[in-house]
Amino acid sequence: MSPDIKEGKCDLFNGEWLPNPSGPAYTNSSCRFIDDHQNCMRNGRPDTGYLHWRWKPYECDLPPFDEIRFLGAMRNKAWGLIGDSILRNQVQSLICLLSKERREYYNWRSIH
Repeated sequence: MSPDIKEGKCDLFNGEWLPNPSGPAYTNSSCRFIDDHQNCMRNGRPDTGYLHWRWKPYECDLPPFDEIRFLGAMRNKAWGLIGDSILRNQVQSLICLLSKERREYYNWRSIH
């Protein structure tokens, strides 16, 4: 992690979206946790330009998500997340990022 972020010297909320030629960390086709009704590509969205952007805080560099480091930090911990559909989307996104590492670790259950 960047020393600026670690020491709290970086405001992650002020920045700008920059082009990201390498593309997204996952897509609808590479992540099995995206529900069909949320799958923009399968539902006919013709453009893909929205996939090629990344957030850049003004005051520091934001490193790419490190799923191995995250899993190590969360080992032997349990989470309880309560929220609406926006939180559900964020959890699905996190699971998609984590599923690049090892699929058998995830026990995703949504209670409606």
